[in-house]
Amino acid sequence: MENSAEIGAAVLGLVAAGGGGPAAVLADLVGSVERVVGLTAGAALLSDGAVGGVVASGAAEPRAALAAGFGQGPGGESARSGRPVLCPDLGRERSRWLVFAAKALAAGVDAAWAFPLSHGPDTVGALLVLGRAGAEPDPQVLGLFAEAAAVAILHSAASDRTATELRQLRTALTSRVVVEQAKGMLAVHGGVDVGTAFELLRGHARRNGRPLGEVATALICGDTDPAIIIEHR
Repeated sequence: MENSAEIGAAVLGLVAAGGGGPAAVLADLVGSVERVVGLTAGAALLSDGAVGGVVASGAAEPRAALAAGFGQGPGGESARSGRPVLCPDLGRERSRWLVFAAKALAAGVDAAWAFPLSHGPDTVGALLVLGRAGAEPDPQVLGLFAEAAAVAILHSAASDRTATELRQLRTALTSRVVVEQAKGMLAVHGGVDVGTAFELLRGHARRNGRPLGEVATALICGDTDPAIIIEHR
C-alpha cells in the first residue's frame, strides 16, 4: 500500500481544494492519483445524466483514451450508476466498450478502474484510472480519493448556494428599505397616508413597466418628480 502519510496529505489537500471550485478539485484529484499511485487518471463531473469536463493527469498516450472512457466506458458507467467499475482486463471488454477499449489498448493500456465521486446519496462525477493488467492499484485508496473529492465539490456547491441566497436577501432588504423611504416622501409631498402613497408608487411602476424598486430609487435620487406620481391619485 502507498505511504499512509502521503495518502492522508493528499486527502486533506483534496478537501481544501474545494475553495477553488469543482475544476480545482478534479485537477487536484487526478494529480494526487498520478503522484501517489503512479498512474494516468481522469475525472469528470456528472450533470443531468451527462458526464463532461474531463480533467486528466499522467502519460500523454493513455490520456488520449480518457474522454472515450467517460462516454461509453467505465468512467461514464461509474458516474451514472454510483458504483465502482473495475476492469482488470480490457481485452475481454472489447464488445462492451468498442471505442474506449480500442483507444486504450492502442495506447498500451489494458486495465481500467473507475470510482464514483460519491458521498452519501450524492454522486457528482467519476474518477477513471488507467494502467496495466496485473498491477492493480489499491481500490481503497482510489475510493478514498474519490470520496474526498466528492465532499469538496459538494461543500463548494453548498457554499455557493449560501452566498447566492445571502446576496438575494441583501438585495431584497435594500429594495424594501428604498420603497419605504419613497413611500414616506410621497406621503409628505402629497399629504396622503403611507398606504395611499404605496398604491400611487406601485401604480406608477406598473403604468411604466418598471420594477417597483427602480421607481422608488429614482424618486429618492430626484430623477423622478413626485408630482408626476401624485397627480394620479
